[in-house]
Amino acid sequence: MAELVVSASTGAMGSVLTKLGTMMDNKCKELKGVRGDIKDLKDELEAMHAFLMTMGDVEEPDEQDKVRVKAVRELSYEIEDTIDKSMLLGDHSSSETNFFKKVISKTKELVKEFKVHNQLAKAIKDIKKQVEEVAKRHARYKIDGPSYMTGKAVVDLRARAIYKDASQLVGIEGPKDKLIELLQRKEGESTDQLKVVSIVGFGGLGKTTLASRVSDQLRPSFDCWAFAPISRNPDVRKVLSSIFSQVSGQNVSAEEDPHVIIGKIRNFLEHKSLREYFIVVDDIWKEQMWDNIKHAFVDNNCGSRIIVTTRINGVAKKCSSCEDLVYQIKPLSDFHSKKLFLDRIFGCEKNCPSNLKEASDEILKKCGGLPLAIIAISGLLANEKDDMDLWDKVRNSISDAYGKCSEENVRKILSLSYFDLPHDIRSCLLYLAMFPEDYEIKRPRLVHRWIAEGFINGKDEQDRVDLGDRYFHELVNRSLIQPLQIAYDGKAGACRVHDTILDFLIHKSHEDNFCTVLSQHSEHKQLSGTRVRRLSLLGDVSIPADLDTSHLRSICVFEGYSPPPSIMDSDYLRVVDLGDCDILENDYAKSIRRLSLLRYFKVNGVPGSHGACIGEWQYLETLDVGLMTDLETVDVGIMTEPALPAETVTRLKRLVRLFVSYGSTLPDGIQKLENLQELSNINADMCSLDCLEGLAKVIKLRHLSISWRIDDREGDNTCRLEKLISTLCELEAANLRNLNLNLFCIKGAGLELDSIFPSLKSIRTLTLYGLPNMGKTIKWLVSLPNLEWLWVGRPGVIEKKDLELIGSIPALRYLELDVRESGVGPIVITGGFQKLHQFCFRSWHDALIIQGGALSELRDLRLEMKLDVFKRDAGGFDCGIQHLPCLASISITITKRLTIASSEDIEDAVRAFKSMVEAHKNRPTLEIDVRELAAKLG
Repeated sequence: MAELVVSASTGAMGSVLTKLGTMMDNKCKELKGVRGDIKDLKDELEAMHAFLMTMGDVEEPDEQDKVRVKAVRELSYEIEDTIDKSMLLGDHSSSETNFFKKVISKTKELVKEFKVHNQLAKAIKDIKKQVEEVAKRHARYKIDGPSYMTGKAVVDLRARAIYKDASQLVGIEGPKDKLIELLQRKEGESTDQLKVVSIVGFGGLGKTTLASRVSDQLRPSFDCWAFAPISRNPDVRKVLSSIFSQVSGQNVSAEEDPHVIIGKIRNFLEHKSLREYFIVVDDIWKEQMWDNIKHAFVDNNCGSRIIVTTRINGVAKKCSSCEDLVYQIKPLSDFHSKKLFLDRIFGCEKNCPSNLKEASDEILKKCGGLPLAIIAISGLLANEKDDMDLWDKVRNSISDAYGKCSEENVRKILSLSYFDLPHDIRSCLLYLAMFPEDYEIKRPRLVHRWIAEGFINGKDEQDRVDLGDRYFHELVNRSLIQPLQIAYDGKAGACRVHDTILDFLIHKSHEDNFCTVLSQHSEHKQLSGTRVRRLSLLGDVSIPADLDTSHLRSICVFEGYSPPPSIMDSDYLRVVDLGDCDILENDYAKSIRRLSLLRYFKVNGVPGSHGACIGEWQYLETLDVGLMTDLETVDVGIMTEPALPAETVTRLKRLVRLFVSYGSTLPDGIQKLENLQELSNINADMCSLDCLEGLAKVIKLRHLSISWRIDDREGDNTCRLEKLISTLCELEAANLRNLNLNLFCIKGAGLELDSIFPSLKSIRTLTLYGLPNMGKTIKWLVSLPNLEWLWVGRPGVIEKKDLELIGSIPALRYLELDVRESGVGPIVITGGFQKLHQFCFRSWHDALIIQGGALSELRDLRLEMKLDVFKRDAGGFDCGIQHLPCLASISITITKRLTIASSEDIEDAVRAFKSMVEAHKNRPTLEIDVRELAAKLG
């Protein structure tokens, strides 16, 4: 685990200790009289840090401890702000490695800038005094009292599900039947072998309830059974002794060695003839726990069964007999959600007053089919069913309703998931409270903001990005965020936070003053006088006049709203995300010029008046000024955007990532960006030779997205192409590992790529648009050893031999073909594509037919074709999905010609695809979209 820097639990204390340590080790000798003060200060802050770390794992601290935690955490931010202010006054252009030497040499210059601290030594003494005021003695932070060590006795909420009357349950029959089907013997499977089935899903979806109902139905046919709750911090001895007692009816001491108890369980299950057992292992959190207990479950060839429930996908796979025996529990349907909600409040749906139906629908939408959330909210409303004001309050802000229920069930279960996370990942999860409901959060955007906030501390910048990606996927694995944009490698490119989980995060964040979210439904009076560190503005909201934003570290704005310029007046802003706003007006220029500590800046396009300000941000690491543009909407004929002013961008010595709009050109002097590692959306054919030559000197560059338009121009264009190829070769020889190359053919030009471009190992994603002759290109494609993603748009006629060659690209995982010219018949894939996971095919002239032996690893198939063409070429609409053994999802877009296709034809097509999916052994998910041709062309 990386060392903590900034976190929800400890504030900025980890960062402060790191900076003080640097002063102690390297620079402090020249500050006479304060070395001792710094040492004393560091010792005291280390005690505070330990206090915060310990309290960070206490789920229900008493009020006194809450006050202490808040005071110490806020103090940590104040101290870091003071140190960072000194850093800026020392030297705006210095790097952190030599900062303190320059601060020391310029101590006298601090007089003009500090109102209280005349010099760095005085600042250190004042910080020390401030710390002493918060902590008069070290014992104050020593955790030895009983107030938080002995918590209230809380009923295990999962236990209630075990004994709940089955008549009160809704929507469980379908999942119960599916789970029983998994537990039963399949064709070719031994009747007697032990089978372990896992149920996985985030807290509150009803995993325990489902397992209990299945157990109730099946256990009478077994000789013995047990239900073993595990929980987050299990005692292995107690778990094993409980299982032994239940299956045998005998008692065993919980103090016995776990191996002894395992032996007792095995002896009982193994040596009695035909001892068939059924066991539910409920709510297991870690793979290690399964390793600790699994040896007790002997395979006695009696047809025994085990159900495991967990929130974590990796645990589910580990426990199950095979991956096919992992059941992903899903939220309740709209019908069952409404039934559960209204039955609990009114007895039945017909008793719901008409004036509450709209509010009911909106509340249920927030619950997202989460049974525990529905039960909790209905319980809140059941006693006030006629109070319209309460219904409106819950509808507008469920999180506020949760805040009044200290024992509220949903928050209690989500709290278990939250506190089980390591401190740094916990901060990353809590940070998601900054985003609106149902918002699609891009993974790179989120990870880069985590880094700028200081939540992630790796060895170097690339290590921090990799670590951030791992944190993101860990949150997916724990079912705390919903994965979106699943790529060919199975990893999510974005996420969404379930509304109920988001409400918990907002409540927790407000409680810890971690971030503040303002919307039209916020109760601003609760924020009176609050010193805000991180601020999220959801829409056109007014900012309370008494809200203290003077030490604001982060601001993000959503829903197209442009905040008042005054919000940018904080000297301590590290993160500014205005990517969802309209382009800023010129009034902002003065405010944003002051953002000297800024690490991350995102805006949807930057006018020229603001471009000059960007050069002032000497600590900027991520600059994202790209317009939100889909590549398919780019007009390649006019794909030119002006570059940011060279005198601005090239001053950003610490810049690591630069994202601009599609078609942007490189600024002159790009070689000055010595720390740049990621550069996206550059239009190389509009760059000067000097720019391309300068790019070759950015030797730390690891990720590059660059475009080239192929046309009939000669002369300078040929020289630029040669320079580009030379540059790419030099970058690959240095550190370039991921090249996204976009080649666009315009004006009917042709180019033999295999004779021009070398077989670069760094090319992983490639876009080819409008190439008239694929035959001149495919040989080059096959030579690319690491090409994983390929999009071919509007090529000439694709022949069978072309497909065969594309199918032999060694690392290809994603392929999209957009064919607009007609061939001689259907496009038939007879083999190859052995590593392809996703395939998108679009054609208005030819259908696609897949034969056995091809696409053996394909999981996601997307087809878009004209109905009459599909019907003509693929008799009975049979495209051959039965030959795809790994298929998990299929999406069909049918474009019809009104003069040819009738409603009966549409119905036949839909019926045919549904029949093929039902006949497939994997039962893949099916989506069908029928479009008019006119709409498609428009």
